[in-house]
Amino acid sequence: MPTKLTEKQKATLWQQRRNANFQASSKLEGLSFAEVTLNTEQATQRLAELRRQYGG
Repeated sequence: MPTKLTEKQKATLWQQRRNANFQASSKLEGLSFAEVTLNTEQATQRLAELRRQYGG
């Protein structure tokens, strides 16, 4: 019996597909990007640094 996805699961799946499509289209154009993965603590720290830098 198939189960329905939750809104959070749908959002995660959509984000994964969007990232894959972006990387594939960029690769076709000869561009390459390193994927950045941050845990919650690192992301929070980076946001704080950017807010200090740009006065946000």
